[in-house]
Amino acid sequence: MRIRSLWRYPVKSLQGEQVDLAYVEERGFQGDRLFALADQRGKLGSGKSTNRFQRIDNLLALRAVTQDGNVYIGAREDQLEHIQSDGLDQRLAKVMDQPVEIVREQDSPHFDDAAVHLILSSELTKLQTLLPEAEIDTRRFRANIVLDVPDHMTSEDLLGSVLSIGNARLKVTHKTERCVMVTAGQDTLPKDPQILKTISRSFDLNFGVYASVLRPGTIETRQAVGISYPAKDPAHRRNTDLGF
Repeated sequence: MRIRSLWRYPVKSLQGEQVDLAYVEERGFQGDRLFALADQRGKLGSGKSTNRFQRIDNLLALRAVTQDGNVYIGAREDQLEHIQSDGLDQRLAKVMDQPVEIVREQDSPHFDDAAVHLILSSELTKLQTLLPEAEIDTRRFRANIVLDVPDHMTSEDLLGSVLSIGNARLKVTHKTERCVMVTAGQDTLPKDPQILKTISRSFDLNFGVYASVLRPGTIETRQAVGISYPAKDPAHRRNTDLGF
């Protein structure tokens, strides 16, 4: 296995940025989802509504990037503004069609679920085969790490495993349950409700996996990924069958 691509999302639920190198700390990717847009009740803008999050449908009209350690937000590359620019909240509110405030992460992480999110090349290929007319683009799934894996591998095969990437160690804990955000239009990608319907039908609504960070470290694109299973986990017996 190797890393196909790495992604960071400086502001939760906005378009993110592809990077060649990332430092993975216990919290997750350094700088990932460090900021969010909050509504008047203090709920964080997201693709779904929960106790902490509020669905805001047009979040993906905006992008966030990191330049020289600073975060910038805008609708297009030529409209990026520093996240601390005067009056930015009001300008973003016009795009969101509701009052919003930029908030920095405090005690609780801005992540939906876990520190690191991974998807597999094999499952992207399978989904594209099931939906040949759709644009199955990595950006729809908002993963931190896209893995190049053997065609026969599935997310199920990774559960309980420890991934070794240089000095970093990640423990794959559970699958990623999907919401309507994977269907949303963004940038050049059109809205496509069939994507979530197909994931529900063919992947039991799960696509990708989450991982916790056992050991921090720097990782980079095209880096080899080792895999092992704790001896007490019956899954470790699958190593030979998977052809690693």
